[in-house]
Amino acid sequence: MNILVLSAGGPAAVGVIKSLRDMNFDGNIISIDYDELAVGFHLSDSYYIVPHAGNDELNFILHVKKIIKDNNISLILPSGPEIVQISYRKKLFESMGVRVFMSDYESIQLCRDKFIFYKKCKNKFLLPKTSLYYSDRVIEWFTNCIDFPLFAKPRMELGGSKGAMICKNFYTLEEDCEYIYQEILPGQEYTIDVLCDMESNPLVVIPRKRLQIKAGISSKGEIIKNGFIEKACFDMCKFLKLKGPVCLQMKEDIDGTPKFIEVNPRFGGGTYFTTLAGVNFCKLIIDMVNGKELVIPEPKLIKILRYYEEVII
Repeated sequence: MNILVLSAGGPAAVGVIKSLRDMNFDGNIISIDYDELAVGFHLSDSYYIVPHAGNDELNFILHVKKIIKDNNISLILPSGPEIVQISYRKKLFESMGVRVFMSDYESIQLCRDKFIFYKKCKNKFLLPKTSLYYSDRVIEWFTNCIDFPLFAKPRMELGGSKGAMICKNFYTLEEDCEYIYQEILPGQEYTIDVLCDMESNPLVVIPRKRLQIKAGISSKGEIIKNGFIEKACFDMCKFLKLKGPVCLQMKEDIDGTPKFIEVNPRFGGGTYFTTLAGVNFCKLIIDMVNGKELVIPEPKLIKILRYYEEVII
């Protein structure tokens, strides 16, 4: 089996590659990125520099098709923002004999648009109060419900914590980026790794505390058991009909109740923590693809600390 890993320069892709190495994967790992200095290139068996998927979508897809043919790719794993373009052409890649182990395009787009996600889920799940800046009337209504300061983040996902900030009014943000505004949740933050099968059945839910965050990515974390969080994430993935790996984030409000703040249908930047806890999502995915009976280990309740490691090229 030869596997294609997307966004080789991102922490999620690096975690995927390390997870494959940890299971003694005997196929080839081929990675792609538009950045010629993507660190995952040098952890893979081979790599390709491709056009930016968001800026030159057609050219990106043409490159991916050629890479699939030249390398006999049989599986694509979702580890970067290119899942939008890949999922949109899922049937095309499947016609080439490739398993695209990720959510459908419609579900991915719903999760990317943070305001549409809020409107879809607000009556069924616990979420922070959220508004989109449309007019003075909306501002008046929203600020009557909660007070400034507010947490602001781009409506469409940019990756990590890019563009996110605490603001004191609606006029302090960049005009070329549409924002949503939310009540600030002051409590503990959690990341939850979920693996679903391709029929949208959650198979395993593993929460962890985010003990330290750098640039939106966990640098210290603790694997935990929490029945409330696990059931909420199980239900969310079922409700959104998600497939493959999913990275969810929750944060406690002033009363200590966890609320959903992000749902990303892909590997997260810290999903490798789950591998270190003994539950290797990549191994489970490959077992599913090969039709093997799944054996899901009980996760070890451990703390993980991250540090930088250099690659010389």
